[in-house]
Amino acid sequence: MTFDPSVPKIMVKKKRMITEQEIDKGMATLRIIWLSMLVFLAGYAIAGRLAAPGMASTMGKEAFSLLRIALYALTFVLLIASRYIKRLIMSGKGHSFGQTQTQPPSVIQRYTSAVIASLAMSESVGLYGLVLFLLGKDETDLYLLLGISLLAMVYHRPKREELANLYQERS
Repeated sequence: MTFDPSVPKIMVKKKRMITEQEIDKGMATLRIIWLSMLVFLAGYAIAGRLAAPGMASTMGKEAFSLLRIALYALTFVLLIASRYIKRLIMSGKGHSFGQTQTQPPSVIQRYTSAVIASLAMSESVGLYGLVLFLLGKDETDLYLLLGISLLAMVYHRPKREELANLYQERS
């Protein structure tokens, strides 16, 4: 093969190997975020129990019923969407590069974004439980939605195996 100066040169970067240290650092950050979000869930339960006795709901029963149905429906949608959004972010298909960003995000960055997005969607379910409890004084809403949120957050917790699989798919 000979060099032809008329053919434009294309710079091809080699895929960089990810080190165990980078994986450990990324996973440690994600675990701290995950644990802090779990603490917030416990905080919602405590805040609800402390604030509820002094709060009076001004919402009518019909309006509250509609809000309750809407938040439970939104919970269902968010739980399903969180899984697909996590997969979309991890695949990199939904990413577009801006003027300042010329390289795709690293595997760790993509995985971090995917986990945080799915955890945030899962935690919002617990917040819906707090809102319903403060407005309707029904402990069932609070504890049911907090429990669902907790289960979803455990499901979407950062997993080293997921990161390793994502890296293997990209190399």
